[in-house]
Amino acid sequence: MSMKSLSLVAAAALALCAGAAQAANGFANGGFEDAGITTPAASWLAAASGYSRSSDAYSGNWSAQLASPALNAAVMLQNSIEQGGLPPLVAGDTPTFSFWAKGTAGTTGNVLYALRYLDGTGNILANSGNQFFQGAINPNSWTQITYNLGPVPVGAVAAFVEFSQAIGPIDGRELLAGKVLIDDVSLSVAAIPEPSTYALMLAGLAGVGLLAKRRRQA
Repeated sequence: MSMKSLSLVAAAALALCAGAAQAANGFANGGFEDAGITTPAASWLAAASGYSRSSDAYSGNWSAQLASPALNAAVMLQNSIEQGGLPPLVAGDTPTFSFWAKGTAGTTGNVLYALRYLDGTGNILANSGNQFFQGAINPNSWTQITYNLGPVPVGAVAAFVEFSQAIGPIDGRELLAGKVLIDDVSLSVAAIPEPSTYALMLAGLAGVGLLAKRRRQA
């Protein structure tokens, strides 16, 4: 095998292994690219006023915007199967929940997410509780938020995701109303490379070592 061929084998092996290291159980741009008929985004339900779409997106063309009226809340919800169109969860998997956020919850406001694993009839088998993240974001740049709820319990089939931004009184005393953008929501599971992938990786690494040895000898 020529040095060029060895280089190609090594590169292919490393690329394949990198691709197999993370398998996404999510959808493009968090589902905000497609407008809904009765809700701002097709894959997200609205439970209170103040949820809309914004063209200020982390990726793609659209993000979700939560901007609650004073003394109210903006809420968007999703069942990963019913609205998200994702496959059922697999018991024992440990998915990572992640999203990108930007903005401020407001002087008197807060913003949170909650992740729950449900069985086929909607019973909660695992619950993150309210996870407040207003202190982790800012109005000028996007920040990635990640969370791990632990292994999927036996019997859990769907993930239920809630985002909520709420605000208190705004009375003109330089109190700021809140606006928070959410994008690229994902629930992903790290995949274990198949045996054939390991074999290809070893072949690629062996090729890299042989190539380096020949160059030293030269």
